[in-house]
Amino acid sequence: MLEAVAEENRRMLDDRAGARSAVRRRRYAGGAVALALVAVVVAVAMGGSPGRQRATVTIPTESDGASPWAAFLERVSLLPEDTTGQEDEWIPEEEFRALSAQGTPLAQLFGLHVRTVVIDAGHGGADPGSIGASGLKEKDVTLDVALRLERRLVARGYDVRLTRSDDRTVSLRDRVGFTNGVETDLFVSIHVNSFPTDSVNVLETFYFGAGGGAAVERAAEAENRGSDFSVADFDRLISDVVTTVKLQESRRLARSIQRSLVRSVRTADGPISDWGTKPGPFVVLLGSRAPSVLAEIGVISHPEGERRLADEAYRERLATWLEEGILNYLISRSREEPGANPVD
Repeated sequence: MLEAVAEENRRMLDDRAGARSAVRRRRYAGGAVALALVAVVVAVAMGGSPGRQRATVTIPTESDGASPWAAFLERVSLLPEDTTGQEDEWIPEEEFRALSAQGTPLAQLFGLHVRTVVIDAGHGGADPGSIGASGLKEKDVTLDVALRLERRLVARGYDVRLTRSDDRTVSLRDRVGFTNGVETDLFVSIHVNSFPTDSVNVLETFYFGAGGGAAVERAAEAENRGSDFSVADFDRLISDVVTTVKLQESRRLARSIQRSLVRSVRTADGPISDWGTKPGPFVVLLGSRAPSVLAEIGVISHPEGERRLADEAYRERLATWLEEGILNYLISRSREEPGANPVD
C-alpha cells in the first residue's frame, strides 16, 4: 500500500508530476526523491492536549533547496505510538453476530455521534492505480468494494457518501473538499497494494501521522504526487488536524479494521502477513477533519491475491470484513460514551 498511496500524494505536492503520471507507486527503484532532505522531526508536547505532540520546525525557504515534500513532512503533527501495551476493546464474535442480527439498525444503538461515513475508492478514471499481471486494475477493485460496503452500511442505518461512484478521475483536493463538505463522521479510503516482487502478500491499514519509516514516506510521497495544495494549504490543514481531528480515534479505527481483515482472510483463505497499523503522511487522511484511515485490502501483484481480488464473491466478503471492522469500532467506542443506549 505504501507506494500505492504515495502516487496520488505526490501528484498533489509536485507540479512536475504531470509528466510522470506513468510512474507507478511501490517502485523503490528509479527516481526516488532524496529523502535525505527530510529534516529530523523534533516533537514537543502540546499544552492542554495530553499524549499529543506537534513537531517544531524551521520553515525552509526556496533558497534552502527544500522540496515541497520535505516542507510538508516538517509540518506533520505527531501522535506518539501507544506504549501502554493495552489492546483496544474487541467485541466477541458471538456477541457481535447477535447484535448484527437484530432488527434495529445499529446506527440507532451505537455510534451515537456517528451518522455520516465517507468511503473513498482509491484512484479512478485516468489513474488506474496498480495493475496486476492479468490486467486487473486497482481502480476497479476499490470502486466495486466501496459500492458493496456502501450498500451494507446503508442497511445498518448510516448515511454513506462516496468520493466517486463510477470510473472517474477525482483529485485529492476534490476528495478532501467533498469529505469536509458533508459533515463526515468517519472516512475510509480503500486501496490495493502492489510490490516489485510477486511473493509478498500482506494486509495493512494506515492513519494520519509521521514516524512510519522511510518505506511509508516513499509510499505517501507517491500517493500525494500531483497535489495542487500549496505549502500554506498544508499549514492550514495541519493546524486543523491538531485541533479537530481525533487522531487517537483514527488509530483505533485502523486497528479495528486491520484486525477484522486479518482474522477473516486467514479464516477464509489461509495465511497472509499482518503488517499491522501504522502512521503515514497521506494527504487524503490529513485533509479530513473526521477520524480517517486508509486500508490496503489485498495485493494485486501477488498471483493468488490478484485472482481473489478479481472474484466478485471475494469482493463481497471484503466489504463484509470492512463493515465488521467499522461496526466493531463503533460499538466499542459507544460503550465509552456517556448516554449510550444500553443493549440487552
